[in-house]
Amino acid sequence: QVFKRGINPTRDLALFLNITRELGKDPLQTPISCWPGFGWGGAMGPAQFIPSTWVGYAAQVAKLVGRSIANPWNIEDAFTAAAVKLANGGATSKTRAGEIAASKAYYCGNPKSTSSNCINYANSVQRKAADIEQSL
Repeated sequence: QVFKRGINPTRDLALFLNITRELGKDPLQTPISCWPGFGWGGAMGPAQFIPSTWVGYAAQVAKLVGRSIANPWNIEDAFTAAAVKLANGGATSKTRAGEIAASKAYYCGNPKSTSSNCINYANSVQRKAADIEQSL
């Protein structure tokens, strides 16, 4: 189903069409996220990269996983890209501030965002991390 805010038509649509073409996928049969109620939908695969973000990581991911073309719907490629993005965003500092900045950058593209959606996401990541650490 096509939604009015399903994908940003100027920033991401052409990139999405190019990504699906390179992967031999039918763009009308390839799932992307729905509009979450703010911003845009259009995120791809299990790690939910928007096309304009994915293209910045695709070549590095392809090299890391040993493929000629990285695929955001492939679980290994998707979470390799997520790890690289989070590391670049500050998660490797292993500090709360660095992890919050990385979470914000991952979710909303800005490590210093003050939007409530972004702050709530970063806080939920911190709660989940604390739960996991406590269970170890």
